[in-house]
Amino acid sequence: MDKVKVICHMYVTIDGKIQTELQGYPDSLEAGIIYDNFTFDSVKAWGCGRDTFEYLSDKNIKLDSYLPKEGELVDHVVRDDIYCFAFDRRGKLFFKNEYNDYAERKSRFVSVLTESVDRRFISYLDSKNISYIFCGKDDFDLKLFLEKLSSLGISTFMLCGGPKINSVFMKEDLIDEISLIICPGVQGGRKELTFVGNEDINGFPKYYHIDKVKILEGDTVQLIYTKERR
Repeated sequence: MDKVKVICHMYVTIDGKIQTELQGYPDSLEAGIIYDNFTFDSVKAWGCGRDTFEYLSDKNIKLDSYLPKEGELVDHVVRDDIYCFAFDRRGKLFFKNEYNDYAERKSRFVSVLTESVDRRFISYLDSKNISYIFCGKDDFDLKLFLEKLSSLGISTFMLCGGPKINSVFMKEDLIDEISLIICPGVQGGRKELTFVGNEDINGFPKYYHIDKVKILEGDTVQLIYTKERR
């Protein structure tokens, strides 16, 4: 199978924080639009970790009302134009339907699960016609994930956070390119998250080469780094 290119694409402040809703900085909104447009103009597949998608999860769902999915664990992916992959090891994200309407674009959800997921959760996904794939037994096998993307005809995957899933991809040297859209504001806090962060820093630091620097509208800057020097 052809190798899938992975771009870690993040929207950050000047001080590197991913909390970018800054009062008093109207240009930060314009930077967000630039970020979204780059995402959807560049790829047909993007994704985030569970924490990032938590706000979309229905907290009222109870698995007790679903029967366990029987039989062999088999991927279920409905073909579509744009996919939104949600990394959800054990099935905690209860999306209300099969689409993510982020940035007024409709992306088909695909839950990325491990084989340790509660089989009742799979029945829930089936009831909502939400697509899913299995990538690993107890933890994610990200190389298998990329192989499955390739089998779907996906050549480039946009990884959009949060810090934990970004760090896992980076630890395994699977991020080919880093794209940072920098809004013109300083968040200023000490506890806010940066775009890569994990308690286990085994395998770090990592090093990349600068490829492009773009000055865009609204005092926005895009920095593009590559794993290999061009």
